[in-house]
Amino acid sequence: MKLFSILQAEMAKSHKHNFHNKLIYFSLLLWPALLFITSYYSFKPFNLTESSPLSAYMDVDQITMFLLTGYLGYIFFWSLVQSAWNMSYERQAGTLELIFLTPANRLTIMFARAAGNLLEAVWLFTTFILLVLIVTGQAAEIYWANVPLALFLLCISAIVWGGFLNIVFLFSRDAGILFTIFEEPMQFFSGVRIPILAFPIWGKAIAYLFPLTYVLGIFRDLVLNGKDFTQMIGQYLLLVSIILMLAVTSVFLLKKAETHAKNTGNMVLY
Repeated sequence: MKLFSILQAEMAKSHKHNFHNKLIYFSLLLWPALLFITSYYSFKPFNLTESSPLSAYMDVDQITMFLLTGYLGYIFFWSLVQSAWNMSYERQAGTLELIFLTPANRLTIMFARAAGNLLEAVWLFTTFILLVLIVTGQAAEIYWANVPLALFLLCISAIVWGGFLNIVFLFSRDAGILFTIFEEPMQFFSGVRIPILAFPIWGKAIAYLFPLTYVLGIFRDLVLNGKDFTQMIGQYLLLVSIILMLAVTSVFLLKKAETHAKNTGNMVLY
C-alpha cells in the first residue's frame, strides 16, 4: 500500500512538473514519430531486396516492424534518462533536499519516480505504434500472445534502469556527461536502427554495454519471431542477471551516498 502511495505521489508530481502545457503531449508524439520516420526513409535509397547486404542480418521485409520495436524500446529507456537528468534542476531549485527529509524509503522513491515518469512518457508513442500497425496492415505480423510478456520485461528493465540513473544523478553534482552518452550512442549501438550483428567487433562491444541491447533482442524475438520460453532461456537468464546487477549497484550506491551524507553533511558523493 505504501509503495502504491509513493508511486501515485511521484506520478502526480511528475505530471504537474513536466506536463504543465498541452503542447508537451504533442511533443511526446511528434519527437519519437519524427525519429522513426527519419530512420525509415534513410533506408529507402538503399537496396532492400533479398540481395541486400542488410538481409544477412535481418528480414528486410520487416524493416518497419524492426524500427518500430527499436524506437519503442528506446523511448522507454531514454525517457528515464531525461527523468534522471531533471535531478540537476531540483538541485538548482533547492527542492532536492525533500527527498532526504521524507520518511519514505529513498530506494522506493527512486524506483517509483522511474515508474511514474515511464508511464507518463511512453503511452502516446505506444498508441502511435498501434495506429501505424493498423494503417499499414502489419498488425497480423505481430505475435500478440507474446506482447504482454514483452512489454512487462521492457517495463521492468526500464524501471530498474531508471532507478539506477536516478540514484546516480541524485548524488552527483554534474552527471551531464551521462546524458550525452546515453542519447545518440545508445540509439545507434543498441540495435534501435541497425542490427547488432551488422556492427564490427568494436561496435558490438559497445552495444553490449547498454542494457537496452539485451531487452530489444528479447522483445523482437517474442513479438516479431514468436519464440517461446524454451528457445530463449539463455537470453532471459542474461537479462535477469543484468537487472539484478543494476539493482544491487543501486542499493550499494544509495547506502554509500547516505553514509557519506551523514558523516560529512554533503549530499554530493561524486
